[in-house]
Amino acid sequence: MTPRNPDTTMSLAEFAASARVLGALFYRAPDDTSVRPFIELIARGDLASLWPVGEPGTLQAIGDTMRAALVSPEAQQALKREHQRLFIGPDELPAPPWGSVYLEEERTLFGETTEALQHFLAAEGVALDSGQNEPEDHIGLLFWAAALLAEEGREAALRTLLADHLLSWSGPYLQALNDATTNGFYRGLVTLTRLTLAEARRLLALPEPGAEA
Repeated sequence: MTPRNPDTTMSLAEFAASARVLGALFYRAPDDTSVRPFIELIARGDLASLWPVGEPGTLQAIGDTMRAALVSPEAQQALKREHQRLFIGPDELPAPPWGSVYLEEERTLFGETTEALQHFLAAEGVALDSGQNEPEDHIGLLFWAAALLAEEGREAALRTLLADHLLSWSGPYLQALNDATTNGFYRGLVTLTRLTLAEARRLLALPEPGAEA
């Protein structure tokens, strides 16, 4: 990421970069090599100058909240344990990160909404191979798919992906995640994600979930 201009709105390229980071933060453990550069950015206090959306004061507060979970080796070990609890298990996840849980009446995985997403991705030639046998509607995978479409300038497909397959459930999920943790890193991630998705909605002229298009 490059230094941001707080007086400009987020560009498609900036959304792609932020979606790549968000995808990694939701999908990878905090000590994963793909996440370490962002962890180091937070630890240096650089979020406010680099993240492409949000008022500097708001971003500074988010960065401070996230940095509190990185201040010591003990805090970082606690962060790893919290990632395990929130995203892996073995206990039941308090805020499952798959869209079908929030979109299907029975809160099941691999439901009709997952199948619709699979058809959409296949039609668009987007392959999400995480190496795991899990639904494609994981929020981290969806951010990576959105980043790919944004990088390729495929705005029509990106609008469909966000409107039909992410924004339709991200609100309830992010609230559930926020309620499920007291860890500052993941509380900050929730706020950062909300800001980024709200700006993406404006950038792509998407309606609010549930509103008439």
